[in-house]
Amino acid sequence: MCDFRTLLFGDGFLTIQLLFADSTPKPTIRPDPSFEFFYTDERVQLTCDMPGAAWEYHWYKDSNTTELSTPNKNYIINSASLHDTGEYHCNAKRRDFSINSENITLQVKEPPQPQLSKEPQWDSFYPTEKVTLTCLITENPNDWEYEWYNNKIKLSKDNDISLSGKTLSINSAKSSHSGSYTCKAKHLRRSPVTTKETEALQLHISDFTPKPAIQSEPSFEFFYTGEQVQLTCDMTGAAWEYYWYKDSKTTELSTANKNYIINSALVHDTGDYYCKAKRRDFSIKSKGEKVQVKALSAASLNLVTEINDIIAGNILTLNCEVLDDKTWNYTWFENNQELNESSSTLKVKSTEETIKNEFKCRGKRTERPLQSSWSEGFKANNILFKRKILLAISGCFVCCFVILIIGCIVLKITRKPEKKEPVHEDLFISLADSKNQTTSPMMEYMASKPLEKESEEKEELQLDRILITHVDGVIMDEDSASAETNDLTSFK
Repeated sequence: MCDFRTLLFGDGFLTIQLLFADSTPKPTIRPDPSFEFFYTDERVQLTCDMPGAAWEYHWYKDSNTTELSTPNKNYIINSASLHDTGEYHCNAKRRDFSINSENITLQVKEPPQPQLSKEPQWDSFYPTEKVTLTCLITENPNDWEYEWYNNKIKLSKDNDISLSGKTLSINSAKSSHSGSYTCKAKHLRRSPVTTKETEALQLHISDFTPKPAIQSEPSFEFFYTGEQVQLTCDMTGAAWEYYWYKDSKTTELSTANKNYIINSALVHDTGDYYCKAKRRDFSIKSKGEKVQVKALSAASLNLVTEINDIIAGNILTLNCEVLDDKTWNYTWFENNQELNESSSTLKVKSTEETIKNEFKCRGKRTERPLQSSWSEGFKANNILFKRKILLAISGCFVCCFVILIIGCIVLKITRKPEKKEPVHEDLFISLADSKNQTTSPMMEYMASKPLEKESEEKEELQLDRILITHVDGVIMDEDSASAETNDLTSFK
């Protein structure tokens, strides 16, 4: 409520109307601009207003009684700092009257510090890879714009670098892009507000791209079938995925893994292997690694028939052999159960059970190759029965042959040669005989013998007559004594 009063002075018509308030209002105080808080280096203006005229305004902070400045309706902080934070009030005064305003809190803080990061987060990059740097203020991120620096030099958009809001993208990295990167942010509506630069982020771009290193483990000139082969692919840097290929095929051999393992090598695993290292959109292929797989030496299992087996009647003798130039021991298996035998020969007593069992063998060594391939399986079944029959028949033949030879020898030893009287034929015949005979004995003899037996008789005569004796080193014919007694010597 206001009380209006009129005062008249003198005889004239001068009228003064006075307004008397029912209560005394407090001065109003406000910041300009009206922000919830201020950033350092911003301009802050506080305004104090009291109805009426001729007021003087005095400014105070917190509980201090010392005036902040000369009396003025406005209190201005040209560059706010942290120590300007506090409670402010003003005092409106005219003549002997004064009144304080309410307190107003002024908050001043540092601008937020942007966070600088890179994606992907690798220590080094290779030419043509893509790198993205991000400068971000999480507090009201849309109120800020960003500036980028490399080695303290402000960056701008070019063919290799694109700037978009909070990100800096290097589309195709080069070694010249290496350096120390920083960024800072400026407020879009409060122009004086600028953040400090971030801590430097080091970016390293290699001058060239090496090929992934590929090697086999263990490192053998060649592998044997059944051995494990492990190929390893390694590329400098992080976050690589590895893909494996063989020869000129483009189909991947396995899922992405640094190692490619062949648990039991086969001959057809021989070939050239290579890997491809890949991360994001970048990939590079290694050189080829040749893997050669050789077949193991073959073990052969044979049934051996020995005289002892024949005598025993129910023994199997099996022989295992690996035909190469190496020294082997052997491992025997019966129905896939290993036997306690390491020699090349295995003797098995044949029973109803063992006849049905399967036997295998293979060679073993302490050096590569550690083993040979498996022999073919052997089952006796009814081979013993067949073998006994064959051995019996063979034995009969052998016995007959032996008996025949012995008989011939005995006959030859016991046979006595037939002795015949030697026939002496004189070529010179006496006159008495010639008178009584009209035909000579020689002619009669020749006439009486068939021509076809002549040769046989000559051979027989020669065998009978050539009985040689050795007397004091002189060889003599048995008929020579009788021949010398005759008056005439006959010619044989």
